[in-house]
Amino acid sequence: MAERIDVLHVDDDASVLDLTEAYLERELDAVAVTSVTTPSAALEELDDDRFECIISDYDMPEMDGLALFERICETDCSTPFVLYTGKGSEEIASQALNAGVTGYFQKGGPEQLRRLANRVGQAVEEHRTREIADRYSTVIDALGYPVYVVDETGTFEFVNEPFAELAGYDVEEIVGSKPGLIKGDDAVHESEDRLGTILSRDGPDIQRFRVDIEPKEGDPIPCRDHMAALPYEGEEFDGSVGILRDVSEDVEQREELETKTRALDEAPVGITITDPELPDNPMVYVNDRFVEMTGYDRDYAVGVNCRFLQGPDTDEAAVSTLRDAIAAEESTSVELLNYRQDGTEFWNRVSIAPITDAAGRVTEWVGFQEDITEFKTREAALKRQNERLDSFASIVSHDLRNPLNVAQGRVELAETTADEDAEIDEHLDATAAALDRIESIIDHTLTLAREGETVGDTEPVSLATVATDSWETVETGAATLTVETDREVSADPDRLRNLFENLARNAVEHAGPDVTIRVGDLDDGFYVADDGPGISESVADDLFEPGQSSAEGNTGFGLAIVQEIASAHGWTVEATASDEGGARFEIRGIKRHYAPLPEP
Repeated sequence: MAERIDVLHVDDDASVLDLTEAYLERELDAVAVTSVTTPSAALEELDDDRFECIISDYDMPEMDGLALFERICETDCSTPFVLYTGKGSEEIASQALNAGVTGYFQKGGPEQLRRLANRVGQAVEEHRTREIADRYSTVIDALGYPVYVVDETGTFEFVNEPFAELAGYDVEEIVGSKPGLIKGDDAVHESEDRLGTILSRDGPDIQRFRVDIEPKEGDPIPCRDHMAALPYEGEEFDGSVGILRDVSEDVEQREELETKTRALDEAPVGITITDPELPDNPMVYVNDRFVEMTGYDRDYAVGVNCRFLQGPDTDEAAVSTLRDAIAAEESTSVELLNYRQDGTEFWNRVSIAPITDAAGRVTEWVGFQEDITEFKTREAALKRQNERLDSFASIVSHDLRNPLNVAQGRVELAETTADEDAEIDEHLDATAAALDRIESIIDHTLTLAREGETVGDTEPVSLATVATDSWETVETGAATLTVETDREVSADPDRLRNLFENLARNAVEHAGPDVTIRVGDLDDGFYVADDGPGISESVADDLFEPGQSSAEGNTGFGLAIVQEIASAHGWTVEATASDEGGARFEIRGIKRHYAPLPEP
């Protein structure tokens, strides 16, 4: 039984309305015509939104047919609108079609009325089809999944854009082709078998299965197919419909989970996981390294709190730090003296962090244990060494400098009170020079000891500014400085200035008072180069050793201080030849400092 068509007809001539209704009822299977004589009445009838087609005269008292169409389009322009007028002209026809009406007919006899009825039927059928397609399209687009329809011959009848994008083909390339275009033979056979079970008497309505889509380019894409048969009556099978879901991420996540599990098991540090929802927050997982490091096997460790590693000399303050972090649900890291199963001590750097669910609730705690016993041993030895170095520096600074100062004072007195004896003056001058050298060595030794200390806080420093400032504090004579960098580095500005001063002084002393010195950029640092005679082979191998110098009267500590300053920053320094044949010192391992972006 045909579905009824509801038509609204507006014309100021009642006889035209009656005649048109009669023809529509005769030509169409099921139609209900509502006839009105004014546009305003038509607009009132349209309020209930039941009509599937509107027929309108053009020349009417209140407004013409095109004006009525424009009023209707202000709210909804989807309903078919046919202009049926006795005042026909090419101008009106052109205006109507340009405005977007569905059809334009001049009033006439029976043949024209039959044409009108036929156009109304076609327009309504197209409108209904478009509405159904729009509804399905909206659903499909909202899902965002690749969708396909295969007809009864096994040929793609429809695919949407997401399906085409997945396969790497245009929609037109896929529609009309067989599934073998995007599937291997085994996948095609499995799909056919699955469809067969759906069509069987007792089979399921939907089949869900894994399938690999072979795109036009690239590797197969793992997907999950949700397949069903198109609705059909009797024995006439019309085809199947399916929705694909790309499960590449699922596969990757599963592989990633397996990789992470192996990483936990085989990690070079001890890893534990505890469950705070169980009494006493016991460990529910320990890895191989934890077992190896502590000597406790999994059967003993899993199910109990990890405090069994503590002993008589474990620092209670560090343990309290762990407890406070757990209570506050925050990460922390401490160093603990722990005890193995055999009772031996070991230093353990313990780091813990909460694991939360989507709601932010802590569901587990992960702990990392690193045996730092060797590090603590080296740390203690280094502390003792630094203490000895401080003691040495104190001796040099006080016990040795005092008699040196006395000797210098005596020489000065002797020079002012001695008779004019050239030989005595010569000896005193030599003695004074030797004492001055001893004082210089003491100063440089103290500088070398102090500059080797690791740099703590740093700040952004302009290389150009520091190089220029350092140049002003060194006796450079007629030497020239050229700075070819705008780099900023994170450094201790005082130590960096000392580094530049020593490199500038080294260049002047070894290359002469008219040397030209260049400061320039490297990918990971900077260089200081000169145009002097270069590095002497006699000192090249021990260039950075204290006391090594090819310049007469030089203490040989300058480059050693440069190396200590660089090492204290975590940098390296290397000597090579400059482009001009002189010496070039390259300082590398520097991360470029970037100024923060301005706030928007």
